[in-house]
Amino acid sequence: MYTHVPVMLAEVLEYLKPQPGEKIFDGTLGGANYSLAIASAVGPQGQVVATDLDPLAIKNAKEKAKKAGIKNLQIVQDNFGNLAEIAEQHGPFDGAVFDLGLSSAQLADEKRGFSFQGDRPLSMSFNPEEAAGEETENILRYYKIEELTNIFRIYGDEPKAYSAAKLIVAFRKKKPIKTTGDLLEALAPILKNRGKTNPATRIFQALRIETNKEFKNLENALAALPTALKPGARIVVVSFHSGEDRIVKNFFRLESSDCICPSAVFTCTCGHQKTLKIITKKPLEASAQESAENPRARSAKLRAAIRL
Repeated sequence: MYTHVPVMLAEVLEYLKPQPGEKIFDGTLGGANYSLAIASAVGPQGQVVATDLDPLAIKNAKEKAKKAGIKNLQIVQDNFGNLAEIAEQHGPFDGAVFDLGLSSAQLADEKRGFSFQGDRPLSMSFNPEEAAGEETENILRYYKIEELTNIFRIYGDEPKAYSAAKLIVAFRKKKPIKTTGDLLEALAPILKNRGKTNPATRIFQALRIETNKEFKNLENALAALPTALKPGARIVVVSFHSGEDRIVKNFFRLESSDCICPSAVFTCTCGHQKTLKIITKKPLEASAQESAENPRARSAKLRAAIRL
């Protein structure tokens, strides 16, 4: 059973403000909680176009929609990073929402290596049918020590990034790293004296982000928003990683400014015109109650804007 507890659902609906008859884009179908709630809000005359790469998520969403009698949810098996192409076929949209976190079901899936619990195949692709985990294995097999260090440091905020990369490079000379157990064995020396957060958590996160090119896909999706959305459309993004939140914050700041010339330039020459109005001066965080009930919500940050 594909289970997933949505984070900040009430706040998402509050800022997205879906109205009857509207067409909304949900870039991250996941457990379908956002999609189904929005589909109910826009009603039979409206539509939700949702994307996901995970066939398990898609199957689950279709079953939940059928059970709930929801007929206005259209699911596209694609990456939200391809929003420009998706909008050409299904848009323009009256709003867009993105939940950038990993689902509980994906973490629990023993056929994939998102979690370091147990000994699982080292497959971190969001579409396992297409990739069969080869990307993650290839990262660990072929990336140079400098490349591994960078992804662990940038995507995982891992203070022992170089040590982890060095251990992996040394280990793979003796034995291929094919399972989560192999990876934990390689990292064993830095896992002994760990702090509050297990370094394996950060290393696995970094490998997942690199495998799926998550930051690049987010940048592509955001860049497509001004043309994919109608004027007045609302954008809501819920992120769980400081790097993702930074990408969203910087994009919102850039697109809410008429001039993006360097500060040293006295006269504007860029010709840039703002396309967004920010409606969250600071990112919203989950309530204390939600964070207590769902620990995953503790790191969530919600940012919202309006397409001008």
